[in-house]
Amino acid sequence: MALVNPRLFNPLYWHLMPLLEDHRIRYIFVEGGSSASKTFTISQAIVLYIMAYGKNAVVFRRFHVHIKDSVFESFKVAIEKLGVSQFFVIQTDLIKFKLNGAKIVFKGLDNEENIKGIESFDIVYNNEWNQFLEAHWKQQRKRLRGRPNQKFICDWNPVSAKMWLYENWIDLDHWNDLPLDMPSAPTKYNYLDSEYAFKRINDDGNSVNIKVTYRDNFWILGHPSGTGGFYDRETIKDFELDRQRDSNQYRIYANGERGILRTGGEFWKQFDPDRDVKPLIYSPGPVHVTLDENSVPYVTVGIWQVFGKDIRQIHELPCKSPDNNAPKAARKFITWLTSIGHTDMIFVYGDPSAKKSSTVDENSSSFYDKFFEELGKTNFKTTNRVIKSAPEVALSAAFINEIYELHLGGYSISISDSCKTSIDDYSMVKEAPDGTMLKPTELDPVTKKRFETHGHFSDSKRYFIIELLKDVWNEWKKRKPKMIQTGYFK
Repeated sequence: MALVNPRLFNPLYWHLMPLLEDHRIRYIFVEGGSSASKTFTISQAIVLYIMAYGKNAVVFRRFHVHIKDSVFESFKVAIEKLGVSQFFVIQTDLIKFKLNGAKIVFKGLDNEENIKGIESFDIVYNNEWNQFLEAHWKQQRKRLRGRPNQKFICDWNPVSAKMWLYENWIDLDHWNDLPLDMPSAPTKYNYLDSEYAFKRINDDGNSVNIKVTYRDNFWILGHPSGTGGFYDRETIKDFELDRQRDSNQYRIYANGERGILRTGGEFWKQFDPDRDVKPLIYSPGPVHVTLDENSVPYVTVGIWQVFGKDIRQIHELPCKSPDNNAPKAARKFITWLTSIGHTDMIFVYGDPSAKKSSTVDENSSSFYDKFFEELGKTNFKTTNRVIKSAPEVALSAAFINEIYELHLGGYSISISDSCKTSIDDYSMVKEAPDGTMLKPTELDPVTKKRFETHGHFSDSKRYFIIELLKDVWNEWKKRKPKMIQTGYFK
């Protein structure tokens, strides 16, 4: 299709337009860092597509209140910069092209009824997709039907490697790299950055995943021809400060890499992924396993080793359905022990409430009864170190945070970089106003029961370290009255 000045577009645009026109492509996923112009470029592409083909689009945000000053504004500015404002009617939550009646509608998913009726749209654009619930995505996919060449476009910042959209969608596909240039574009400046960007297609050929960063934005780095765009010195300086002072922030927002975003109010205030996450693996020696019996979203199995005063989490087993009960979780743990050739002692720690007898089990067996029963079928030597009573939440957190920060008693805590669910939990779980652990809940779309999204590996870590270092813990607790008086502990 004929277009206005090619210098108005970043490279991403030249990759998007052919995908919108390709009937084989159902899903277009655009991820990457901030200042990559993802939303604005997608807005440009959708505007020009509906102008050319008379198609309709619906744009979703997680909450309606965020639409006006974000994605809606991007569409308004895109129309203005393209010089076609006179051809559009712009109203609240609606943009309409006068010449063919094509429209762009904006909706929030805080009213889930808005998902109904999307059959009449050709494009569903999920802006800031990482904020959506997986249940929203499932309903959208079922309801976009009945017309040729209907598409989903989703964009997001990769703030966590453990988001559902990776674990339960993107990462379940096998992806194949595609060229980073578009020779068919009417400009030679159509290539994505070869070091940080990617473009790939799944084996089915119906999904394309593109990653971009600020390096693909001519209004940050300037146009490569030397004329046009804008060199944003302050934005680049800010990225450089992040590179020097906050490597995780730099990894997410500058390089568009999957990471973990800390936003303040964390429960584990002194846990620093840059310092405390390391490439750790099993070494011959005793294994310490710590458990949390919650079955949703998983039974928690944290696996640690201790060498002198060096405390290491070397592995994790978040046992999701159908392995989210004591016997199956134990069998997964046994399989892992066998795979590494473990022959030494196993010490078992965990949630003391799981010692209670089950009212639904015919033998009144507890969670631990069943877990130890499975271990008893093997030749592994085990010792029960399940704590007698749960330690005070806020105080135990302060104790462990002091180990992270000050190496209390000479001890250190390190987490293997393979423990992605644990790292996400330690980074994301928040502190409640009373100093305890804030545990938000979600509704399970299948069981219709609410469950705690975070805190499970955090709790299992508390049970383990408090029991492991019980003498140090008891001595440290004697300082509690002084801590309260000085305001250190609240």
